[in-house]
Amino acid sequence: MDAGVATAVAGAVISAGAAGIAVWQTRIAKRQAQLAEDSAASAQRQATAAEEQVEIMRRQLAGEEADRVEARRPHFKVELGHVSWEDVNFPRGELVIKQDDGVALSSVVVTPSGSYVLGLRGERTHGECDEGYARVQSLDLGSMSDGADAKFYIDLEYRHVTPLRVELELKCSAREGGHIWTEHLVTTLDRRPDPPRTLGPPERRRLGRSG
Repeated sequence: MDAGVATAVAGAVISAGAAGIAVWQTRIAKRQAQLAEDSAASAQRQATAAEEQVEIMRRQLAGEEADRVEARRPHFKVELGHVSWEDVNFPRGELVIKQDDGVALSSVVVTPSGSYVLGLRGERTHGECDEGYARVQSLDLGSMSDGADAKFYIDLEYRHVTPLRVELELKCSAREGGHIWTEHLVTTLDRRPDPPRTLGPPERRRLGRSG
């Protein structure tokens, strides 16, 4: 084999080897890229799973807190109310609510609604041309706690019909913790029953002597 042929063969071998190395390196690079993509996808899945777990824990904690707040919710009852015409320019319904459960409250705001309901009687006024009090749509009854009660008055239309249904919305603010609850009550206003009639002692029959 002459020198030229040997040189050509050697060059071909070297070129083939270089091409093989290039192919091998390309495959390695693709494999590494695939591994990197798989690793990134796995990391993303782990991050997503961690976020989902955090969200589950957050919801669980929020649910537990909501349960604790709900367990502290105040409960009320309202007695049957009566309509009064005493010392008023309008007939008024007299109602009493009582807190019979729950935490101490810093504020209880009552808002009535129903047929013939005009509003609530607020603070006294002293003007010559006013009604002697401020009529409001909502009234803060102040602080309350378990066992406490509060009385308030509802202005009614003159031509109301009894018995009449009254709905009460109570917005209750906790004295501690800043929690707020809304309670709904339904009651009836009716005419105040007439006082029982008292009967005096029966008259004694006078008996006279005959003859």
